[in-house]
Amino acid sequence: MSYGVLLSAQETSDQDKDKLYITDQLKLSLYSNASSKSKVIKLLQSGDMLVIQELSGPYALVIAPGGVKGWVKRGFLVSTPTSTVLLKEELQKTEQLTAELEKLENSKTVIAQYEQDMDKLVVKIDQLETEKQQAAESIAELQQVVETKQREIDRKDADSTPPLLVLWDTFRKYWHLIVPMIVFIMLLSFLVSKVFIESRIKSKFHGIKIW
Repeated sequence: MSYGVLLSAQETSDQDKDKLYITDQLKLSLYSNASSKSKVIKLLQSGDMLVIQELSGPYALVIAPGGVKGWVKRGFLVSTPTSTVLLKEELQKTEQLTAELEKLENSKTVIAQYEQDMDKLVVKIDQLETEKQQAAESIAELQQVVETKQREIDRKDADSTPPLLVLWDTFRKYWHLIVPMIVFIMLLSFLVSKVFIESRIKSKFHGIKIW
């Protein structure tokens, strides 16, 4: 058995737990038998967890990491994890926390990018709304121009129409009023003419009616 720096040697009782740890700063020999003179199977590292199978005086039959079975001295075993084990555990926790922080940072990056995209989208929507309003105003202006041009064309067409054609169109539209008026005027003219002629004749023949 070879040792590094031995901090303390502790004796474990017969009521020790099934799982014990090799104390800090130590390389512990795993023997083939419960004797330091027996063959050394391997050297165990500080912090290695051993499963207790049997106790025999100062020795304990254990199952080492990797499933290797052998005997070790009980005085170098402790029931609580050593600083090496605790350090490994803390390192694992630190790695897990680091991974979680990286995920969180990635999430923050994704959220920030999403917010930037949303801001750009809102700006784009505002631009489209402005362009839509401008297009509607342009369409209204064009409609006014078209209506003005159409009125000018209609006016020119009306001005260029021959008078007879205008009279004919008017007669076709209002013939039911014009015809009675013409008949009435003719009758009225006839009556007036008759009265006038009769008065002339009477005055010429001294009031004598000759027909």
